[in-house]
Amino acid sequence: MRETPRSGVYVKLQISSTMTIKSLYFLVQESEGFSVTPDLLTYAVKEGYAVGGAVPAVGVFKCLNDDLSFRTFNREINRLQSVVTDPTQVIGAWVDVVEDPKGVAYLELSDVVRSKQVALELARARGEKAIYDFANSESIYL
Repeated sequence: MRETPRSGVYVKLQISSTMTIKSLYFLVQESEGFSVTPDLLTYAVKEGYAVGGAVPAVGVFKCLNDDLSFRTFNREINRLQSVVTDPTQVIGAWVDVVEDPKGVAYLELSDVVRSKQVALELARARGEKAIYDFANSESIYL
């Protein structure tokens, strides 16, 4: 089951299943997002907050969603899979329609933390635009 986000930029997959690179790409092309483990299992935990920018040296991939080719997406997902360092990290993607109505796609590593306060503080320190609340299936903009 998929849930449409309240914020309009993220979808949380409720059932833990293995995704393909192609299915993840199509989610982003539909202006939806995802959080997956390095082996592309959907992150099905119903609590906690995802905070992007987990590995500053890796950075965040960002481009207009319309300009994101499958080849580039595949390369970036493979790059992120190779640098996950902690079991509390997920590979995440989301599409920001606030910055640009056409949608700006973001691909990055995120840390999942339990506390909303810690997530917000960490996001501010990292210069993130938003965190993702798994319990409420919504993005929280800073």
